[in-house]
Amino acid sequence: MGRGAPARACYVREVTRITADEYAKLPEDFRSELIDGEVLPTPTPDPSHQLLVGRLLSAVRDHLEKDSHDRVLPGPCDLRLDDWNVLAPDVLVLPEGTRASPRPWKIPLPFLVMEVIDPAIEPRDREVKLGRYRAGGVREEWIVDEDRKTVEVHDLVAGSRTVFRTGDVASSNALPGFAIDVARLFEL
Repeated sequence: MGRGAPARACYVREVTRITADEYAKLPEDFRSELIDGEVLPTPTPDPSHQLLVGRLLSAVRDHLEKDSHDRVLPGPCDLRLDDWNVLAPDVLVLPEGTRASPRPWKIPLPFLVMEVIDPAIEPRDREVKLGRYRAGGVREEWIVDEDRKTVEVHDLVAGSRTVFRTGDVASSNALPGFAIDVARLFEL
């Protein structure tokens, strides 16, 4: 007779951590993000995801003056937050007076990022990345959830969250005057 429960197979996955500099040398055709030094694959977005990203991008660009359009970038763009975290938000809004540098790309820290939830990696999109953006100094994150038809606006400085639903107009604290009708956003 043995002790306790019968033996079960145990699998341990060894994680190799790499730095953001090492991550930058990986092939560009592999969709991924670097989180706490671990390379995590990112699924290819479906058409409805891309339509939502396009609508968000257009709304922000329409809000800004024409000479500021180069401050709004569609993802995926590698956003290096620190030596161990490189994320790829769906939309990035850079501070006034800044822009992405030419190759090799260097993206200034955005003050606003937008993520359209991908159900395959929802916990990463909704929780993990939120914490990394906050720690990295991003002021505001929008989490757009097509399944729930919600837009969550996270003020990462104040630590507050506002959830907007169909019938509401989602507004930004970080980008004064920017607002979007939630129902119209989700009309696909």
